[in-house]
Amino acid sequence: MTVRDPAWRDWYRSQHESRCRSTGSSFEDYVSDALSRFHGDYFNPSPAGSLGDGGCDGLAEAGSIVYACYGSRADGERALGAKMASDFDRAVSEWSDFTVWRFVTNAHPGPVAAAFIIKFQKAHAPASSRPISPVIWVPTDLWSKVIRDLPARDLADVFPGVPRAENVELADLLPLLDSLGNTPATTDEVGASIRPVPASKMRFNKLPSSARFEFNEGRLTAPRIDQWFDDQADPGLRDQQGEKFRCIYTQQRESTDIPSEILERIYTALGGSDFRMDSKRANAVYAVTAYFFDSCHIFEEPPADYDSEQALAATD
Repeated sequence: MTVRDPAWRDWYRSQHESRCRSTGSSFEDYVSDALSRFHGDYFNPSPAGSLGDGGCDGLAEAGSIVYACYGSRADGERALGAKMASDFDRAVSEWSDFTVWRFVTNAHPGPVAAAFIIKFQKAHAPASSRPISPVIWVPTDLWSKVIRDLPARDLADVFPGVPRAENVELADLLPLLDSLGNTPATTDEVGASIRPVPASKMRFNKLPSSARFEFNEGRLTAPRIDQWFDDQADPGLRDQQGEKFRCIYTQQRESTDIPSEILERIYTALGGSDFRMDSKRANAVYAVTAYFFDSCHIFEEPPADYDSEQALAATD
């Protein structure tokens, strides 16, 4: 499972950018940690006496890729170019099997670095006796080619302290959200008539009209939610989660008496902050919330003698 929604992706991206502002060995250690999780066979040889590390900060893909890494220092671009030339020449002489050379840096490559890359490319063109593809990776490349697609488990190790915006009491429902968000609507669902939002309950609880639209969107997937609960090993999970929804609703009522704010806090407890940044995630949150709204776990049921039409007229 990779990063599941844009809000989490933004957090990881900000952590990546922070790490890339570090200098020297701190940046190099970060790169090595990330690459070791990206390549199953990644190996960073330790320096050995006068041999050093052979101009290599990492080997991958059965030795076909050699990484060199350089954490920005206050030495200017000429020092960057000299480091590139030194690492490349040593790698060529020490490692005979690689065909890709990646120089990973958080420095700002300019014309000197570009000239070195062009020189390497010409000397090791595909038709040469030793073809090698040399490239420079800056922080944006490291993010888009490596970090962004790491499994969530690895990301949590690389960036400890991940904030969990979801309410821990609803953690058992996260697989349901993922299921609803990752599975496209069926033909039957698209063509189904939406079970209407109970107007009396909406009006009695003074919920805004926007909530009705959100709940209507979510109701399309109610059969899938039923099926998901039926497939779980714990037959009591549905009722357990309903009670947890009720507890969260009760807690939020103690913090605010504004219905729209209560509903928004329930959404956030389930889907995390900024859940609306991902439309599929948002619809899944609406669906599960509407499901427990309909089953009378959240918000209040109007009394038997409640006249919703009269209540509506009173607000006009």
